[in-house]
Amino acid sequence: MHKSLLLAPVLLGLAGCGSPGKNGPSVSPAEAGIPFTEFGSIYDWRPDGTAGIYIQTDNRKWYHATFMAPCTNLTSTEHVGIRTTPPLPLTKFDSIEVRGEDCYFKSIEQVPGPPRSRK
Repeated sequence: MHKSLLLAPVLLGLAGCGSPGKNGPSVSPAEAGIPFTEFGSIYDWRPDGTAGIYIQTDNRKWYHATFMAPCTNLTSTEHVGIRTTPPLPLTKFDSIEVRGEDCYFKSIEQVPGPPRSRK
């Protein structure tokens, strides 16, 4: 009897946890993921200096990933290695490998595309 009474306030306190907000569940842009990277869904990529990378998937959606620290080799390379755990999507918990340098993501968000270059 005493144990069930002690759990009642805890259960009541948790009753609202995990409930969607007024407009449904929200997902932070930083929580985006790129699916099926193990099957070659990456179509294109472009460096964003040493701070991030733009990644285009085979369905032409663009994502921008920022790094935890500068990825110094990114601006002078022709290829990158994707480091993720298949079958999971590429997320902010993954990284890329550039000339032996591991560049860990801080965030990934879907974007319209990289900025247009000025001529």
